[in-house]
This record gives sequence, C-alpha cells and structure tokens, in this order.
Amino acid sequence: MLNKLLEKIAKLPKIWSVILLVLFIVALYVLLQKVIMPGVMAVVQSNFFFEKDEEQEELGKINNQRSDMAFNQCKSVMVADRHVPETAQFVDKQYEAWALGGRTYLIRSVVIVASPEKGSIERKYACKIKFNGGDLADVKSWDMLGVDFNEPD
Repeated sequence: MLNKLLEKIAKLPKIWSVILLVLFIVALYVLLQKVIMPGVMAVVQSNFFFEKDEEQEELGKINNQRSDMAFNQCKSVMVADRHVPETAQFVDKQYEAWALGGRTYLIRSVVIVASPEKGSIERKYACKIKFNGGDLADVKSWDMLGVDFNEPD
C-alpha cells in the first residue's frame, strides 16, 4: 500500500511537488507556533526547574548563627584534614561569611600558624560549606565543598 502511494506521488506533475513542499513547510511552521512553542513556554514559566527553598535567606554578606556554625565547621575540617597544625590559632572575630543560596556559604578568615624559622605567621583561607538541614551543631548536617588555603610567602 505504501509502495502504491509512493508510485502515485512520483507520477504527479512537478508543480504538485512544489505545492506539497510549501504546504509541508507551512504545516511545520503552524505546528511549531501553535503546539511546540506554547508547551515550551509553559515549562519555562513554571517552577519545574527551581529548587524550593524552605527558608528564604538573603544572599550576600551575612553574620548570623548559621554563619557562626559554618565557620566552626570550617575550622574543625581544616585541623582534621591537616591543612593547619593542631596548635594553630584561628582569629574568630575577623571572619567574613557570604550566603551563596541553597544553604551554601563561603567563609573567609585568618589563621595564625607557629613556624620555627619565622615565628607566628598569619595565613588566609576560604572554605565553601553546605548545610543539609538538621541540627546546626551536628557535623553530619554539613558538607565541606572545598577549602582554599593560601600558603605563606
């Protein structure tokens, strides 16, 4: 049956081929404008691709209880991962924190490390940390995403 249809189409005059081509292009254009694009726009305008955040936290520089706990978690991870020795002194009053969205924070501060040849050296560091929910003081509630530790000159 398909072969008979193709044979009939092949026997049509060339003008009909051009007319059918134009009709096919018009049908594709109408399909795109009336069916496909409205569907795409409905998905784009929906909240399908957005993560729902239970609490709306202001983005940017912050100083609150959660940033304090993120700072404490960064300190403990730096000692545990041996970025600094256990005798290092963290400068608690000079840290800066930024909320990046999605319960992710960037912490920047200074640590004082004792060096036998140079004495006490201040070293800057930054860490990125994410709060997963739960108890703020619980280590399992936090994921360390990275530590950038500046070596001394």
